[in-house]
Amino acid sequence: MPIYDEVYHSPNFGYPKGSAGRRGQKIIGACLHISGAAWTSNYSWIMNPAANASYNAIVKDDGTVVSLVPEQNAAYSHGKINKPTWGLLRGGVNPNLYSLSLARTGSNQNTWTPQQLVSTLKVLKNWSTKYGFPLKRPHIFGHFEVDAVGRWYCPGRGFFDRVIEELEKDEAFQTPAAADPKAITWHRVIAGSYRDAFQAENQAKRLRSIGIDAFVIRHTSQ
Repeated sequence: MPIYDEVYHSPNFGYPKGSAGRRGQKIIGACLHISGAAWTSNYSWIMNPAANASYNAIVKDDGTVVSLVPEQNAAYSHGKINKPTWGLLRGGVNPNLYSLSLARTGSNQNTWTPQQLVSTLKVLKNWSTKYGFPLKRPHIFGHFEVDAVGRWYCPGRGFFDRVIEELEKDEAFQTPAAADPKAITWHRVIAGSYRDAFQAENQAKRLRSIGIDAFVIRHTSQ
């Protein structure tokens, strides 16, 4: 079933510009972005050859999914590297060449629509199946992990954390064998204890941000 509701062809793709393909690089994940504006402004900018900016796809406020650069080509979205923290970054290789880019419209990184969340998850699941990368961190990453200085806000930590949370809930999709409870043995690691609830939640959130399944269990000592 097609995942794109609309298809456009931005001139901003490829290395050198206009070149099809990914220079032999395999797609290993997807980067999430916030576009910084409404759809009409984004369309005008991304379709402008002078802009040198694009995404493989963007999700409108109403959940409409738009293709802007075919998946087989590298978009111009998260290539600038500045104090990166992404664990799969390859030295000397533009990350646009080995990852897909998915944006959502909007300028406030702290807000999003329910439709955007649903469509974002749908696209990520489709891409994961098609290209064989896991639906978890660090294969799903945020622009802030590539450029922590200029794009520290992108795609919005609240939105990013919510996407990861929803993907983690779908264990059957991430691990097909999980449908059989005898197929997998889980070994849980206890990371520490905190008296302060805020510190505990922050530590769990930090661990989740690097791909570790973490949550807080509250108990009272006797």
